[in-house]
Amino acid sequence: MLDRSMTLPDGRVLAYTDCGAGSGPLVVYFHGAPTSRLDLVGFDDAFAALGVRVVSPDRPGYGRSSPKPHRSWNDWPADVAALVDHLDVERFGVMGLSSGGPYVVACAALLPQRVAAAAVVAGVTDMGWPDAWTGCDENEATLMRIGDETAATAWCEERYGSDGAKFFEDAGEMAPADVALLSDEAMLTGWLTTVGESFRQGVGGFAQDMTVQGTPWTFDVTAIAAPTTVLHGEADTLVPIAHGRHTADIIPGATFVPLPDHGHVSTMTELSQLCADLVASLR
Repeated sequence: MLDRSMTLPDGRVLAYTDCGAGSGPLVVYFHGAPTSRLDLVGFDDAFAALGVRVVSPDRPGYGRSSPKPHRSWNDWPADVAALVDHLDVERFGVMGLSSGGPYVVACAALLPQRVAAAAVVAGVTDMGWPDAWTGCDENEATLMRIGDETAATAWCEERYGSDGAKFFEDAGEMAPADVALLSDEAMLTGWLTTVGESFRQGVGGFAQDMTVQGTPWTFDVTAIAAPTTVLHGEADTLVPIAHGRHTADIIPGATFVPLPDHGHVSTMTELSQLCADLVASLR
């Protein structure tokens, strides 16, 4: 895995990891909240064996990526397009986990000529859908409803500390599959590392991410032409499975795949095969 960065057209830094087969078809992966570009540490060999190149960028304010105050849903696809241009790639797949899921939908909707295939894994849906709030994690719902990133940052600093060190003290109940996955020392270390990296610049990136997440989607999902798969664990305790069903329902032609026995974090074990499926649209 290579840890890299680039300068965006407006002068901000975009940090990303680059793993797998350097000359293979490209999938851009969007991390959850609060995690980072380091989500895929440990996946390098699996992606290389599949002949897939996977690039994972930090969203603004996370890890090593520069903040972008008052960003909206529509800003991220432009950053992704600049990254892919930097890599000299025209067509690519997108895949996102949890809070990264809506950014998959945004890129597929706003970059329809470039996104060849899309996959949402355990993803949050459009919070403009009234039923989206049912069963949401209480802390996340409170944070999303603040509606102002400065006030949300202050809330996070009070609850989790300015460095996010207390985040795991109130992380919520996890499904048995998640507990089992994180009982593996290597997986736990990787998870703690990517979450820790997300707070490199403090809790502001997370607070902003959740503020954006709480707003209705501002892009037109009916513009999505790429084949889209939505996967969701049936035992997910962090993002209700209704989110996955709703996302699949509103995207034209999308396929919904429930994952029996999977929780939330455990869906990461599906990422390698999912990448292989995505690049079938790129070959």
